[in-house]
Amino acid sequence: MNRERAIDQIILAALCLASLPFAPPSDMHAVAFLAAVAAACCLDVASSAPVRFAAAGAYLAAACALPSFASFLPLAAHALGFERSRLARAAWIAPLAASARSLGMPLTVLLLALCVAACLMAWRERRAEGERARSRALRDSLQERSLSLARKNRDLMASHDYEVRLATLAERARIAREIHDNVGHLLTRSVLQVEALQVVHAEDEQVRADLARVGATLHEAMDTVRKSVHDLHDDAFDLRSRLESVVGACGLPGARLSFDARDVPVPVAYCFVALVREALSNVVRHSDAARADVSVVEYPAFYQLVVQDDGSAGEVATMAAVPAVEGSGLGLKSMEERVAALGGRLRAEYRAGRGFRVFAIVPKEEKSL
Repeated sequence: MNRERAIDQIILAALCLASLPFAPPSDMHAVAFLAAVAAACCLDVASSAPVRFAAAGAYLAAACALPSFASFLPLAAHALGFERSRLARAAWIAPLAASARSLGMPLTVLLLALCVAACLMAWRERRAEGERARSRALRDSLQERSLSLARKNRDLMASHDYEVRLATLAERARIAREIHDNVGHLLTRSVLQVEALQVVHAEDEQVRADLARVGATLHEAMDTVRKSVHDLHDDAFDLRSRLESVVGACGLPGARLSFDARDVPVPVAYCFVALVREALSNVVRHSDAARADVSVVEYPAFYQLVVQDDGSAGEVATMAAVPAVEGSGLGLKSMEERVAALGGRLRAEYRAGRGFRVFAIVPKEEKSL
C-alpha cells in the first residue's frame, strides 16, 4: 500500500465515522468499522485473487444484511476500485441499494456520494501508478540504451585503436623491408667494394689501413641497420592478426579464435603461432574433426594457449603417446621443445567425447609481473 492510498482511506474512514450520527442506532458500528478496515487491508495487501474476493464478498454480504456494515461501504468501494474487473469495482452498488430503505434517503445519498468519491480517488491513484510505471519503464529503457551506446562506443574505440595499431605495425614492417632491401644492399655492396680495394692495394700499407678503417665503419653501420631492421620487424609482429591468418588458412571451416591478451612478448608470440600452426595441421591431416577452437588468454603470471577440436579417437589421439623416435610424434615433440625453451609446459591429450586438446602455458618474466 502506497502513501497516497493510505491517506485516502484515512480520509474516507473519517467521513464514514462522521456520518454515523445520521445512521440508525446500532451496537454493531464498531464491529462493522473493524470489518471494513480488515476487508480494505486484505484487498490492498493480499496478492491472491481468491483471498481478496473472499474478503470483499464476506463484507459485501454482511452489508446487504446489516445496515451498520453498509455505513462503511466507501472504504470497500475505494479498495475495490483497484481491481481489474469492472464488475468487482462496481460491486458496492448492490449492498448499498439493498440497505437503502434501512439507512434512509439522506444517509443513502451521502454514502453514495462518498462511494463515488472513493471510486474517483481509486481511478486517480490507478492513473498515477500507471504514469509512474511508464516513467520507470522509460527511464529503464533510456538507461539501457545509454549503456548500449556506451558499450558500442567502447567497442568502436577499441576497434579503431586496433586498426590504427595494425596500420602502424604494417608501416613498420614496410620500413623494415625498405631498409633491408635498399640500405642493407647498398651497405653490403660498399663492404664488398672496400674489401676488393684492399686486395687490389695489398702492397700499399697506408691505403690498406685507410680502407680497413672504412670497412670497419661500414660493418658497424651494417650491424646497426641489421639491429634496427630486427627491432622494427619484432615491433611489427601482431600476435592476434597472425593467429587469425593461421586459423583462417588452416582449411578447417569450423576453426575459431578467442583472443584475450595484451603485449605478448615476441618470443612467446612466435612460439604460439608455431604451436597453433602445427596443432591445426595435425587436426586437418589426422583427425575427422569439423571444428577447432583456439584460445589465447593472458593471466597475471603466465600466458595460456589451448587448441581444442571435436574429433573422435583416431590417429591423432595416439600421437602424444608415441615416442618421438618412432617418427609419428615428432611434431608434438617439437612443440614441447619450443614451450620448454621459454620455461613453459605443454600437454597434448585425447579426452573421450571431447576431442584432442593441446594445452600450453608460458610464464611471464619477473619484470613483467
